[in-house]
Amino acid sequence: MATTIDTSLNDDIIVSKGLEAFKNSLAPLGKFSTDYSKEAVNKGASLKVPLIGSLTASDEENAYEKETGTLGAVTVTMDGYAKATVGLTDRQFMESSSASLNIFAGQMGAAVATKVIEGVFAKITKANYPATLAATAGMTMMQLLTLARSKFGELKVPLTNRVYFPSPSAYTALAEDSSVQVASALAYGGTEYVRDGVIPRLLGFDLVESTVLPASSAAPNGFIVHPAALAVATRAVIPSSNKEYLDQRTVTDPDTGITMSYRRHYAAGKGKHFMTFECYYGAAVGLPDALVLMPSIPAASES
Repeated sequence: MATTIDTSLNDDIIVSKGLEAFKNSLAPLGKFSTDYSKEAVNKGASLKVPLIGSLTASDEENAYEKETGTLGAVTVTMDGYAKATVGLTDRQFMESSSASLNIFAGQMGAAVATKVIEGVFAKITKANYPATLAATAGMTMMQLLTLARSKFGELKVPLTNRVYFPSPSAYTALAEDSSVQVASALAYGGTEYVRDGVIPRLLGFDLVESTVLPASSAAPNGFIVHPAALAVATRAVIPSSNKEYLDQRTVTDPDTGITMSYRRHYAAGKGKHFMTFECYYGAAVGLPDALVLMPSIPAASES
């Protein structure tokens, strides 16, 4: 009896797992001002993205048609492109179980997200965010974060939605800090800190541990940020023609609007199915004072 392959089911599995991994890996960008949509655009298109936390209030009564502030927005150019492609031979495609397709798709989705984050974080430079911290010799990471908190206060950054993106070494230093460990044991009351090394919040900041950080020598200890600092947008990629594809679709997370495009085609000469996830993205600097780079801590001088 001949074996039949349900290629539709395989594609459904691929896009479902790929989108799940893409969404989870892209989560750090949710701490900025974002515009995710399933709409397709051409590369180089410009979008207006509203900045979070840019409105003000008024004490003037009855002026219901007088705006109290302008909704801040910046223009984001969709000049970034990210994709991940995997090729499967005829035999590999026929023998691929749901489990193996999940592995392929998950890795592809995560790879696209990492590429997007790297491109977005390239905007985080000293030139774009000039606010400085005067770290003193021998201070701890906890003391540096306290100094950064004070700087945000000076810059009048809103108390809500503050986030710290620590470098791996900075996160480790905070995790090893005895004051953090004691506070975690007393306040959190769970075992998450011991089991997973998770520090939920610290000094008014959410902590986002990420292995992808700006390649900036000015921020060896990461950065603190408010969403108004950076605007990010992603959009779908639509082929000019879909005749050559066995499957081509846009996949969107209904809760966040996070979107990727998926396509699969068969190359007869190579005897391979090629599967690709891709998206366009762009980023633009918002309010320069809403992000502060965390400098290195000078070594304590020997006495």
